[in-house]
Amino acid sequence: MARGLLLLLLGAVPTALSAQDVRSYGSGAAADIDISMLDQVSLDEAIRLAHEYNPNYRVQESQREAAHLRSREAWGDILPSASASQSFGYTASGDRLFESVVVATEPAIFSSSYNVGLSTSLSGATLLRPSVVRDQNAAIEAQIDGASAGLVDDVTQAYLSVLEAEEQLRQAESELERTRSYVRQAEAQVEVGAATPLDIRRAELQEGQAEVQLLQAENTAHTSRLSLGRIIGVAIRPETELTTEFQLFEPRLDSDELLTTALERNPVLRASRSQASAAQTQTRMTRSQYFPSLSLSANWRGSVTEAADVAPLIDNRLNQLEGQYQSCVEDNRLRALLGDPPRDCSQFDPSIPQVEAEAREQVRSQNRGFPFDYRPQPLSFSVGVSIPIFTGFSRQLQMEEARISENNAQRQVRAEELRLEAEVESAIRSVETAHRTVALQTRIRETAAEELRLAQERFRLGLASSIEVVDAQANLSQAERDVISAIYSFHMSFAGLEALVGTSLRD
Repeated sequence: MARGLLLLLLGAVPTALSAQDVRSYGSGAAADIDISMLDQVSLDEAIRLAHEYNPNYRVQESQREAAHLRSREAWGDILPSASASQSFGYTASGDRLFESVVVATEPAIFSSSYNVGLSTSLSGATLLRPSVVRDQNAAIEAQIDGASAGLVDDVTQAYLSVLEAEEQLRQAESELERTRSYVRQAEAQVEVGAATPLDIRRAELQEGQAEVQLLQAENTAHTSRLSLGRIIGVAIRPETELTTEFQLFEPRLDSDELLTTALERNPVLRASRSQASAAQTQTRMTRSQYFPSLSLSANWRGSVTEAADVAPLIDNRLNQLEGQYQSCVEDNRLRALLGDPPRDCSQFDPSIPQVEAEAREQVRSQNRGFPFDYRPQPLSFSVGVSIPIFTGFSRQLQMEEARISENNAQRQVRAEELRLEAEVESAIRSVETAHRTVALQTRIRETAAEELRLAQERFRLGLASSIEVVDAQANLSQAERDVISAIYSFHMSFAGLEALVGTSLRD
């Protein structure tokens, strides 16, 4: 049984090593995907790509596997540990001395032995460690969820920024075309004598300002795509179309319901609660240092030796038989004096060929078996109980530190709850304010458009100067940009509220 257990443990070693060798991990490198082949990218696709290629998120996600391994290690501490050893030895030939007297001459010896052991040590800290690791892993999972939610929010905000920048770019192009039309109108007015060259200069000035506005809008659109690509982890071509559309809607938000959902699902708060639970279990584990610990061990052993030359061993055996024979003869003399029957001394007489042959064969048979024909030794088993009595004052210090850490973790949970309550309420007001701002800016844009129409009509009839037209065009251009900004500010505020709540709020 011992030999079978030894072979089983030795065979498991290369299997475990090979299992570790073939394990592979995703690199998350941007080179693994050719984004240039994508003509369209939706928001969901951008979020998926970010989870796969964003390096910061990949760093956070890499903690998950280490957390699983820590959990296995914690449970492994409770299970018995097994060990197997095999040793080979060699002892050169020489004389065995007792002080200065040569007792015997020994040949060269080859030796082999094995040892298979099982041992375990159980204490309060060992038994409670899986609970601590479980809570710590829950905190890590919540942190990864928080990183994922933050990444979703970052991608959504960047995606909206690209859409806003492209909408502002289209507005700038429309504004430039409008100012060019006004320049042509001013030139026509000058030709018929209804305007002066100063009106043309004013129109051209506004055209130049529109060109500057267009240039800035193009730069903003380009840099916003770069920012989106940086967050996703891959470059996005200028030709790649962003296909997700965001429709304006009436937000129906229940602050109490949203706050309740946020307190349940916000990943940052969940991570704080898991850390507080881990700190509480850590305090219990530290207190267990006052409890006794139990240790168990069992060992199976075996060994074999073989002489390189059996001649000295045979001589020693024959000498032993000769000594036993002489002792037997002397004993028979004493028995004869006492009248007792004599013993049979022939079995010890090395001068008898049969006795000598049996002695030689016995030595040869006992000198076989190297390297693996082991002679097992009895099973050894031990149980130990350790009771800590005085270990200095380190336990008191650790208990106090654990208690302080637990209290601080609870305070951190409360701080996160207060922060979340304030930020959710603020986010709700931001969404509602942004939605009302869109309605107001839309009305302002409609008024500015009507103002421009009237100013152009008055200028065409010669009832107004070009200054009125220029001012009206500038007001309309600003109003159009403000409407675009207000719309996307609403969507960004709503996305920020979803990130705080920890779930999607869109129908």
